[in-house]
Amino acid sequence: MERRLASLAEGLSRLEDIRADMVTRVEDEARDQLSALAEPLKDLMLGVRRERAELERVLARLRRTTLNIGVVGRAGQGKSRLLQSLTGLTTREIPDGSGGFCTGVPSVVRHAPGASTYADVFFHTEQSFLHEVVAPYFERLRLGRSPASLEDFAGPLPPLDRDGQEDMARKESAYTHLSSFRTTLTEYRRWLGTSSPHRITADQIREFVAQDDPDGNRRYHAFRAVRRVHITTAFPHDDLGGIGTIDLPGLGDTNLGDSRLLLSALSDDVDVVLFVRRPSPERDAIQDTDIDLYDLAQSALPDIPMEKRSFLLLNHRRSVDQDNLNNARLFRDQIPGSAIKVAGTDIVDCSDAEAVAAAFEPVVDYLLTHVGELDRMLLRARRRTMAELRRQITLLISQARRLDALAQPASMWFPAFQSLFKQAHTSLSAELDQLVDRLREERGLRDTAFSQSVRAVLALARSDDGIPAPEDIRTRFAVEGTRQAAYSHLLDETRAHLSRHFLGLHDGLRECVEQMHEDVAALLARAGGLAPLSGEQGRQFLLDVAERIPPALRQGRQSEIQYALTMLTEFELNYRGFVQHRIRPCLDGLHGDSPAMALPSDGTLVDEKTMREMLRISYEEALDRCDTALDGLTTEPNGAVFSIVEEFRDRVLRAEGSTDEWRAFYQDIRAELWSGAFSALAEQAGHLRVWDEAVQALASLLDQDHEEEEK
Repeated sequence: MERRLASLAEGLSRLEDIRADMVTRVEDEARDQLSALAEPLKDLMLGVRRERAELERVLARLRRTTLNIGVVGRAGQGKSRLLQSLTGLTTREIPDGSGGFCTGVPSVVRHAPGASTYADVFFHTEQSFLHEVVAPYFERLRLGRSPASLEDFAGPLPPLDRDGQEDMARKESAYTHLSSFRTTLTEYRRWLGTSSPHRITADQIREFVAQDDPDGNRRYHAFRAVRRVHITTAFPHDDLGGIGTIDLPGLGDTNLGDSRLLLSALSDDVDVVLFVRRPSPERDAIQDTDIDLYDLAQSALPDIPMEKRSFLLLNHRRSVDQDNLNNARLFRDQIPGSAIKVAGTDIVDCSDAEAVAAAFEPVVDYLLTHVGELDRMLLRARRRTMAELRRQITLLISQARRLDALAQPASMWFPAFQSLFKQAHTSLSAELDQLVDRLREERGLRDTAFSQSVRAVLALARSDDGIPAPEDIRTRFAVEGTRQAAYSHLLDETRAHLSRHFLGLHDGLRECVEQMHEDVAALLARAGGLAPLSGEQGRQFLLDVAERIPPALRQGRQSEIQYALTMLTEFELNYRGFVQHRIRPCLDGLHGDSPAMALPSDGTLVDEKTMREMLRISYEEALDRCDTALDGLTTEPNGAVFSIVEEFRDRVLRAEGSTDEWRAFYQDIRAELWSGAFSALAEQAGHLRVWDEAVQALASLLDQDHEEEEK
């Protein structure tokens, strides 16, 4: 995939170079077309470049020799204690300072049975430090242009604008963080750009990953120059070979660098996320900060749902007078109904090595079982992006090929255009006349689709009258109180049931109109040669053609062609407008207040069987009247269709100036309709040959890419 992207990037770059050269050497119409291609080309080259970077990140993940579990949590939740219990390391290698945010950089801890502990330190370059650490603060705090060099950064910081800004306390704190990077620059500057990896011993690790020493005195600053640290050690449990854990900085509300470090590590190095949360021993529940942290982790790798790659460990802590176990259980019970979706939740004392090992085992088992699935999700996401890039490049190639008909003097292309237009217009006129003649002959005939729909509806109405069984009618006598009331209501229900059947006629009427749209669209596409304007059929094809009519075609007046197409696409035959007013009078005998068969004045003489028979006779008489009314309607759809198509023909062929409109329209779209015909003329222009060769080369790359993807 990366190799194919590299070829596409080269092809796009070549096309852009030729475009930039040609735009100064062609006539106005071609210049406009080339200028219009500038932005799509730029976007595609940027998209390909981004996708190559994404692919490289996926490749880096797949090339790793360890499966990594990232431990994530806000400061002070117990994640460092958990890692110490798991790895056997101490505060010397994994700081857990109690005074605030102690861990300063991501630390990957890898298990190597029998190994003594050491670390490889990877440092920022000057530019990566300025771009990844300093620039986010300048952008977030609106401090102006970010420093381009360390000398610029060493100078005074721009003042913080305190006017009209929300969250000022948070921004002031962030400004303080940035100031600390500047004021301590001399303490860590020598490490920026140091050759990486730089190997150190176990007793040196803390001064490169922590912000303070074990006593809590904040005096370490080397971590500010460090991108990450890889620690190798022997875990107490030998069966964790091939597993790596990542100690990520505890997030603070204002330390923008921590958020970026977290996102970067989760995107590149982490296979499964392990959230660590220590519920308060007093009152606690899922907080907004928990949701924010979860969402931040999800944004780092959106191609894999968090419920497939994350776990939650609740840190059980107890002291002489406090124990948070009950609140931890309550917190665990809230998870299933919350926005936090994880593969599993457990409660564990992070300071208990055996308990941590037991809790860690199902996480490792899950990772080993599902890592293939997680990798495939990443690859499917990349394939989807590749497919979208191919689709966009295909559209660009289609647009680029139209240049042949535009980048030539009018004296060269206009005679050929005139001949091609005459053929298309003559063919369109002849076939449209033939269609109108055929519809004229058919306007007195029954419409097949509508007739079939009528027969189907009548057959269903005769088999399904909806009239209740005698025992149900007897129940209605009791419910309604009197037979007269029951009969009146049953008549109304019978009428409603019958009228609902006729709503099914709408489908037959719609089919009739759809067929007309398809006939006209096929005629325009075939005889008129307009097929290249749309890949659709029927009404949508007509709409697509209407959208392509140039706004100024009639110099301030509405285009006859566009008006005719709009008229045709808006034409419809529906039940409510075409049939309903013919059906409703046929149902008058089924009204409860004016029945065709009135109930005798002494309603007690009518039992349930008699009433059912009265309802049935009334229903069938109404249905017979509907049948008669509809029989006279079956030819009308053909007449309506003939009228609208004839009107369309008159607008586009007979109206004054219609031929001139068609000529102007075809001239505007000539590059799409007859690119092949104009390509031969393009051979006479050297710069067009170069352009065509570059376009064809890009198309060939796309074809090869598709063939390889199919394999």
